[in-house]
Amino acid sequence: MKKRSPLFTIAAHEYVMIYRDRIVMLLAMIAWILLAAAAYTGWERGQQTALQKNRAAAMFRHEWEEQQANPHSAAHFGTYLFKPNTFLSIYDYGLNRYLGVTYRVEAHVQHEVNQAEAQTTDSQLRFGELSVSMVLQLLMPLLILLITYSTITREREGNTLPLLLMQGIQPEQLIWGKIAGNYAIVLTIVIPAFILLGLPVSQQGSQPDIPVRYGLFAAAYLVYFFVFTSIGTLVSAWSRSSGAAMVACIGIWFLLSVLAPRLTVRLIDERHPLPSRYELNKRIAQGYSKGMNGDGTSIQRHQRYLDSTLKKYGVDSVKQLPVNFDGLSMQYGEDYNTKVYERYNGEVEEIIELQQEQLEKAGLGSPFIAIQQVSMGLSGSDYYHHRSFHHQAKKYRDEFIRILNMNLANSGAQYLTYDYKAGPDFFKRMKDFTYDPPPAKSAVTWHHLAWLALGAWCLLVMILTNLTAKQLIKIKL
Repeated sequence: MKKRSPLFTIAAHEYVMIYRDRIVMLLAMIAWILLAAAAYTGWERGQQTALQKNRAAAMFRHEWEEQQANPHSAAHFGTYLFKPNTFLSIYDYGLNRYLGVTYRVEAHVQHEVNQAEAQTTDSQLRFGELSVSMVLQLLMPLLILLITYSTITREREGNTLPLLLMQGIQPEQLIWGKIAGNYAIVLTIVIPAFILLGLPVSQQGSQPDIPVRYGLFAAAYLVYFFVFTSIGTLVSAWSRSSGAAMVACIGIWFLLSVLAPRLTVRLIDERHPLPSRYELNKRIAQGYSKGMNGDGTSIQRHQRYLDSTLKKYGVDSVKQLPVNFDGLSMQYGEDYNTKVYERYNGEVEEIIELQQEQLEKAGLGSPFIAIQQVSMGLSGSDYYHHRSFHHQAKKYRDEFIRILNMNLANSGAQYLTYDYKAGPDFFKRMKDFTYDPPPAKSAVTWHHLAWLALGAWCLLVMILTNLTAKQLIKIKL
């Protein structure tokens, strides 16, 4: 019969010891209950939110299709678009509560995505919400550290550590065996939870990449848990007593998961501040009225466009034009307004990109920051998915207004005459908005720095584990 390796024996013994600990099993039960409650709450809220959005979208579409109005009046009447939630956002709310869900389609105005839930539930969000991601990112690492803090100090305090080393067990085998045993307990807790959380994922046939996203979601958290399992074991190896190890572990958890993220966000915000909504709107308004890059004022641009249009058709006045100049000039204004908006909004997006880059680099100093970015990205509740919706909604809005203006231009109505009206047949032909969510590959690419930071933490704890093993005998017993 083949003899088992000492590492496997230590890991199996550690697993049995922890498994028999009633306190650990009680903590595991609490974690399961919290995950179940968070998943149920997220599912219920996601269903209600989706139902409300679908009803609102259907109502606005019905109102749009049944109207009979001048196309430019209809452009001012406009409509609303609603940002859909991805399925995995029920597990990680991410930034969805803060970034808004509605987009106003309106002539002459480029809107942002508004109506953030945080505007009406500030006190609730201030104290945090129970979500699957919150349990996995904050509570599970604390549970892991409470499991692992005494894994080696227990041997030291029971005077069995010198005995183990004298029996020929290598320090590397001892520490890695302890990590393996503790990580096996962690897997015993989280694998059933991930399986249950993944059951609804298989039913999402309309979103084919959801299983891939969820697989990466679970894999990233397993790496995250391995990092904290190793940290707890290393702290235990360097501590003289279990009490000191527990205090150190709680301190490390607070530093990495609470203090570091808050300080990082504040420092980044101070270093790369964003303009207020008022400042952005003021820049856009001035850019349109005064012009950019020597284009002239709005009045001067309008006159130049009028002159060029008259020259194009070889006529002397707008009344002689074969088209309605009102529709043409409004579309010309829309095109320039889009140009101005894209410039100044692009500057804001560049600042946010820089903030995101700095935040993900900060993941090298805190695994919590790294997993938070990775989790939001895979769940579709991060800034980049919000930006994707905004860009698609804006593109739809620009084409939406263009169709209305060109319908007016080709209506045969006289310039500055608003007697012409389009009926339901025309408005029904205008396509409804359809959001195309980014693929899973984009979710990984956008947060590649956070993935690298998570991998760097995994590599770091492995290196520190080997270095600690070499020094284990020198550490005071």
